[in-house]
Amino acid sequence: MSLSVLCLLHCLALPWLLASLPIAILATLPEGLRENAWVHAALIAPVLLVSGPVLLRGQPGAAQSLLVISAFVALIGGLFIASEAGEVALTVAGTLLLLAAHWRRLRKAHPH
Repeated sequence: MSLSVLCLLHCLALPWLLASLPIAILATLPEGLRENAWVHAALIAPVLLVSGPVLLRGQPGAAQSLLVISAFVALIGGLFIASEAGEVALTVAGTLLLLAAHWRRLRKAHPH
């Protein structure tokens, strides 16, 4: 039972920890550096490289693929939009879609 609890904690905590890493990294940077577009692009690159293969591994199905692709389009689109409000909206939308994809995959892997 203890191992099952540890597994559950790992499955629930790891996506939240990984999702919070960009925020933690940004918080440590000087404000001038935080506002540069390349910093956001550099933080999105590992998200794409890690989450993409993990979330699309095996036979993800149309709904999972749509969630992941929509998340990536929103995150990348946030880099190219001119307005700050639009950038924030697309980034938040992409993050929520990515979180939904992780949650969906977790629920599919552990259907209890």
